[in-house]
Amino acid sequence: MELTKEIRASIDKSVLCWLATISTENIPNVSPKEIFTSYQKDKIIIANIASPQTVKNIKAHKSVCVSFIDILVQKGYQIKGRAEIINS
Repeated sequence: MELTKEIRASIDKSVLCWLATISTENIPNVSPKEIFTSYQKDKIIIANIASPQTVKNIKAHKSVCVSFIDILVQKGYQIKGRAEIINS
């Protein structure tokens, strides 16, 4: 999915996002993330800071959902897609 200019602007204004994943037992897991940004026209990069369950879940099931909100205008987005772990 291409991230529109409006969505990328909202990402830039948001200070927190929530990343939802699925465990191998099909149990949902939602984890707040403070460091995230858009990249190119169709990717969102989210930092992995002390999130072992999130990483484990992504390795098992690539499907994720990320949601974020610009609290000043009370408008947000929910983006569904596939995740990839990128090591340093």
